Amino acid sequence: MGRKRYGLLGHGPFSGRSLTNADGSISIRYEPVVRFGTPTIIRFDTQVPPGGDRVAVTIAKDLVDQFGLESITPRPATWEVAGGGIRLVFPVQAGQSHALIRFTGSPTFRGGVNLTVRLDAGEMLSRSQHAVP
Repeated sequence: MGRKRYGLLGHGPFSGRSLTNADGSISIRYEPVVRFGTPTIIRFDTQVPPGGDRVAVTIAKDLVDQFGLESITPRPATWEVAGGGIRLVFPVQAGQSHALIRFTGSPTFRGGVNLTVRLDAGEMLSRSQHAVP
């Protein structure tokens, strides 16, 4: 039986990374190095404010422009541009303490891009992603 081999991407050392902001209100799971035009997913795990019925997340406008955003799951109830960011509001079930949000896209950039995300009442979370040919 042969040994499994993994490259640098895919199941290799650049296949996934997790980060959490300073106040723990949002964490992200993503691939720090992706291939240009190849589908990838960014997953956010956000805290829901106590007694809240929604989560409002502000993302860098570049996440839409540069990431080649194809879908957001769950679908946001509202979406508004605010300066260099886009504020998305997601409804949540009563009593829910966390909301999982998934962005799917195919990067339209080459090289590195720095992207940010934060909850309305939370600390900023910044990460960089590099797209290779």
